[in-house]
Amino acid sequence: MPTMVSLFTGAMGLDLGLEKAGFRTAVAVECNREAIATIRTNRPEVPLIDRAIGEVKTEQILEAGGLDVGTVSLLAAGPSCQSFSTAGTRGSLKVKSGLLLYEFIRVVKEAQPDFFILENVRGLLSAAIKHRPLRGRGPGCPPLDGDEELGSAFRSVAERLRNLGYSVVFDVLNAADFGVSQTRHRLVILGSRDGIPLAMPAHSHNRDGMGRLPRWRTLRDALKGLSENEPEFMQFVPSRRRYFKYVPPGGNWRDLPDNLKAKALGGAYQSWGGRSGFLRRLSWDHPSPTLNTNPDSKATALCHPDELRPLTVKEYARIQGFPDDWQICGGIRSKYRQLGNAVPLRLAEAIGESIIAVREKRPDRSLQGKVECHNLGLLNSLVARRRTRLNPPRMRQAVPPGIADPWDVGVSPLRDDATGYVPGHLVGSVGKGKVIRTIVQQLKEAYGSPDLGNYLDPIDELFFILLSQRTTGPSYERVFRRFKKWIGYWDALPRKRVRTIAKVVADGGLSTQKARHAVAMAKRLREDFGRVTLDPLQGKPDEAVETYLTSLPGIGVKTAKCVMLFSMNRQVLPVDSHVGRFAERVGIVDAGAAKSRTHEVIEAVVPAKYRYDFHVNVVAHGRAVCRAPIPKCGECPVSSVCVTRSANEQKGKRE
Repeated sequence: MPTMVSLFTGAMGLDLGLEKAGFRTAVAVECNREAIATIRTNRPEVPLIDRAIGEVKTEQILEAGGLDVGTVSLLAAGPSCQSFSTAGTRGSLKVKSGLLLYEFIRVVKEAQPDFFILENVRGLLSAAIKHRPLRGRGPGCPPLDGDEELGSAFRSVAERLRNLGYSVVFDVLNAADFGVSQTRHRLVILGSRDGIPLAMPAHSHNRDGMGRLPRWRTLRDALKGLSENEPEFMQFVPSRRRYFKYVPPGGNWRDLPDNLKAKALGGAYQSWGGRSGFLRRLSWDHPSPTLNTNPDSKATALCHPDELRPLTVKEYARIQGFPDDWQICGGIRSKYRQLGNAVPLRLAEAIGESIIAVREKRPDRSLQGKVECHNLGLLNSLVARRRTRLNPPRMRQAVPPGIADPWDVGVSPLRDDATGYVPGHLVGSVGKGKVIRTIVQQLKEAYGSPDLGNYLDPIDELFFILLSQRTTGPSYERVFRRFKKWIGYWDALPRKRVRTIAKVVADGGLSTQKARHAVAMAKRLREDFGRVTLDPLQGKPDEAVETYLTSLPGIGVKTAKCVMLFSMNRQVLPVDSHVGRFAERVGIVDAGAAKSRTHEVIEAVVPAKYRYDFHVNVVAHGRAVCRAPIPKCGECPVSSVCVTRSANEQKGKRE
């Protein structure tokens, strides 16, 4: 069983999830007195070093776990995050808790684990090494230095991770997408010593149940069946109880009567920003927001949906996914703190499974020393992130007329340093959000999202696309109708002879190869599902469906995604010759990008809600206008955003 070293172990949320994924906790390091008691009470067999990580040498950690340098399968940690949290002190890397990140990196460097997992708040991505209060920014204030820029803390961490020589990927994951009854966004950083390609876990749940995934789990789901004889919870102060009487389930301070809002928020009432965390009441029919460590404070209070109280300690544990018999030790505030700081078990398990899934993959040495993000949406936000934030104009000092204001020039330019996190296959794809929206709108106006003649029945679509390979439209449509009429019903296909089928589909091209694949597919489906059907795939996640379909004889990624898009209501994006050619010509993807990753790149660039319209309209556009080899650029409805036309026009001017 692969071994795991746990740093900053806390209440063992991350560890329990990783153990479910298949790892064995070889040793834990924790210095908090109450958390130490929690670990020893529940897992006395786990070797535990009960000192601060800065006081512990790496060789002591390895010795306690019976390990040597280079033999650790996984080093996992979730260091204290308060210094990077928007609800915390914002001390960043300048305070003791922030420096724990560097201690983690030190242990990785010295222990040389196969993989590492680092979990933290997403605020680490935007934190500055040195936090300057808002009152110290803007007109009349000295300019920022590099360490005061938003993102400088993560930039420092990323540089140290690059120096380790590991291949590193990061993303922000929402626990609700992995079956946790909580919308908890966490920064997850994964590393591989040998350059094994890493991937974040695939979502198991979806807010709206799209892609045939189950909907997010609700608070009701998490607390179902929980019974407490002596519930343990904090008490709100009387004034807070008074305010919560006015807040309905799912509401917050905005639901108070107007004459109470200013008094309830105090000084925060005159500030700016969302302030949605003030006086929140939970809803049974939605996930909980992030469980914090102080459920009774004004800015972070979470009230039970029906009662005038915070959640109980046991309810906290249930939402985080801890077993009902797991004992949290210490005083009540410590219990909330341990549970609020823990990683939800279902999220930890999914992350662990993503590591288990790649352990045997072939290393790619070219990835070593790189820190990358494969989430195009997150990359776009990092590139567009401003260097600082200012108070709104009404709250700034006035600048005398005629005096230049350095804060008006260059204080908030868009970032270019974040391009260092862009993997090679997404180079040229970052920052295309506005272009995509324009293309989708203009193509839809031009073509109206036409029906391309695909089939709603997945098994019909599977064989239809199979017969369409390397064949013109009218031909394969005619061949498919003849073939289906001849077969009668698909369960008869495994008994048919390849030679006979080849004659039936002869004028569709490659008839013997297609006939052989059709029979082999039918036999495989019957073996797997008892009959020639794809119905058992309907409840599976997109990744699992695509993996199965592409394992069938003669079925590639494009065919699999066509079946998923047109017949299984999945928000995927097939890339045929029309889509690939168009994407390169308009500059959505880099023409030099590896063709093997074209599907991945284009699907990353085009948001899920646009993929159906994008595919069918681009196919129609490719047939009518954006032809190979010579497009009709003069008739193109998206010529205003097409880089190829722009380049051709510039070339013509020069000539």
